[in-house]
Amino acid sequence: MSYSDNPVRPHRGILRCRSERCSPNRHSEVKNKKNVRFREYVDLEEFEISSKATTSKEDFRSSRSIRLNHNEEDSSSDLHLIKDFWLPNIHELQWLTACQKVHLESVRWFGRAITGVVRVANLSFEKKIEIKYSFDGWNTMFSNKASYSGSPLPTQDQFSFCIFLPFLDVDMEVVFCIHFESNGQSYWDSNGGHNYRFTCVKSTFNDNPLFHTDCSIFF
Repeated sequence: MSYSDNPVRPHRGILRCRSERCSPNRHSEVKNKKNVRFREYVDLEEFEISSKATTSKEDFRSSRSIRLNHNEEDSSSDLHLIKDFWLPNIHELQWLTACQKVHLESVRWFGRAITGVVRVANLSFEKKIEIKYSFDGWNTMFSNKASYSGSPLPTQDQFSFCIFLPFLDVDMEVVFCIHFESNGQSYWDSNGGHNYRFTCVKSTFNDNPLFHTDCSIFF
């Protein structure tokens, strides 16, 4: 199922270009798991279920607990994510951003979080960038705000985001797309309607997540 090209009525305040950093609470209900901290400009955004979500946070947490108990033998340290999408080079990125106003610039994952940078056209001072994502094929949807992080060009801005992974499970898929709102207009980057997708797989004996091409710091 693709989640794209359908304007979503904003339910949060407008994010201004001057970085409005958030420090949301991170809730971890899984024992003996290490917390991951990022000392860069990215802060973990609190989970927020969209009005279109069909299940509650409590239902999702219950489902997560069941899956974790069912797969206790699979340690998260034995799992890694493989991306199923292409990212443009710098020249292609500038062109795509100018054409469609928003595009994913870079993404990385480490431990239990996916972080990335979004490039948007500088259409006005006020901008709102949200990352829409799901762990169960859009049956439950979450939304995180991205934070302003820089302006590489006078005509383009960068916004950073973080998706916290509450659990890792073999064959689990993390899908996301990007919603950009400025000047009363909405724009989407959904990877051509396919969404951006990560798949969780079990590492083989010879895999080294620090050097695996699909598990490198920057994709």
